[in-house]
Amino acid sequence: MLFITYNIQYSRGRDLAYDINRVVETIKDGDVIALQEVENYWDRSGNISQSDRISELLPNHYAAWGPTVDVLKVSDAEGQLPSQSRRRQFGNMILSRYPILSSRNHLYAKFNPYGPHAIQRGAIEAVIAFPSGPVRVYSTHLDHLASRYRLDHIQHLVEISNRSLSDGAVISGHEMDAQWREEPTLPDMPREAILLGDFNFTPASQEYEWLAGPVHQRRGRLSDASGFVDAYVAAGNADDTGATIYSDFEAKTGKRIDYCFVSTWLKGKVRSAEVDQNAIASDHQPVRFEIDL
Repeated sequence: MLFITYNIQYSRGRDLAYDINRVVETIKDGDVIALQEVENYWDRSGNISQSDRISELLPNHYAAWGPTVDVLKVSDAEGQLPSQSRRRQFGNMILSRYPILSSRNHLYAKFNPYGPHAIQRGAIEAVIAFPSGPVRVYSTHLDHLASRYRLDHIQHLVEISNRSLSDGAVISGHEMDAQWREEPTLPDMPREAILLGDFNFTPASQEYEWLAGPVHQRRGRLSDASGFVDAYVAAGNADDTGATIYSDFEAKTGKRIDYCFVSTWLKGKVRSAEVDQNAIASDHQPVRFEIDL
């Protein structure tokens, strides 16, 4: 089963042209696709709903859309009825060939350092019904400004994941009012989880070590408290390879900041992982993971 994570930079490609169709061509073969920096109704990208357009171009995929930025588009509101106004949105998306049983949009703490550009960050969660059973899948985009902010965000995400079993499904309860019941009823939240996205940290960072575990001199990477492993490394790759954002596109050199982390129970199901080095639809490179589900 092919998982793809891709920060699409609101469809702004290496040629500086905005082309959401080109983005979809790049990732259309994925069974599960996690996107970041999807936006709706921004002047720069042509005032279209990218989330709707992506869904239209992938009619055989279910979709979950999670805006983390959602503001009134003032230029539309002038002279318009409130019901005719549009929302300027920016966030994360998940698409799946398999049914998305439920979704939740999680927002992280908002940091507001004086001066630098800062936006609300978060993660969209989808419970997907795979042939082997449901799995929680997350698409996330962590802060770009500082390590301490990213560490707060990733700890929050792991807390959300760990708490999901006790939280239960989005509609739950054995003594639920009959008016809330429709078939099929939602299953319990699955134990297994997959975190995909632009984490904005490298394998040498403290955030990566907190999530993937520290390194032992003889025993290598030690998966510990977080309960997650780096799928790229589980597939047999060295953690200091596989750059996903290039400082030199021709040489394919740069930093690895886009990841797939899987629950430790899924480590043995990761078959392969590779960076699509030739994609030009964004400033990031999509990363592809074969996981046996």
